[in-house]
Amino acid sequence: MLFEFYRVLIIENPSAEISAMSTSETLPKWVAEEIRNAKFTQEEDWEGSGYILDVNKSESKIDVQFYEKLPEGRYIATLELPNSYNIDSLELAVVYMFKFKALRAPLPEKVVSFLKEKFGLNMDSIYRFELKSTEKLEDVSADNPPPPPLEQEDEEGDKSPLN
Repeated sequence: MLFEFYRVLIIENPSAEISAMSTSETLPKWVAEEIRNAKFTQEEDWEGSGYILDVNKSESKIDVQFYEKLPEGRYIATLELPNSYNIDSLELAVVYMFKFKALRAPLPEKVVSFLKEKFGLNMDSIYRFELKSTEKLEDVSADNPPPPPLEQEDEEGDKSPLN
């Protein structure tokens, strides 16, 4: 959560002064510059179901709660929309299948060390997500999510997902 705060301030508002939420420490300019200048490459195409939490029309972005874990381990992400996308067609709290590109930018080792030492963040990369398409799932709503994966019991009685 703390990094998401920094990501928004550093990348989207580069002139903003950045302070840690839990301390009075200020993020040094060299760290902000390293993060702002990170080179994103296409990691891979992803597909996941979830629902829209918020729509930012002015920046052409949506916040999505996914049912599946994203590449870096979280379930909520901001997706950037292509200029050609009709943002007015999107509905909040309706379940969609999202297809998107997950782009990753590795951080320099000195930034990784700094973030770990000063803020307790174990982060070696930052991610950006670019929406490719959406498909509304008619059978499901945010109030009635898809069922959990089927489970099977092993010989000791422990349950595990079916593969």
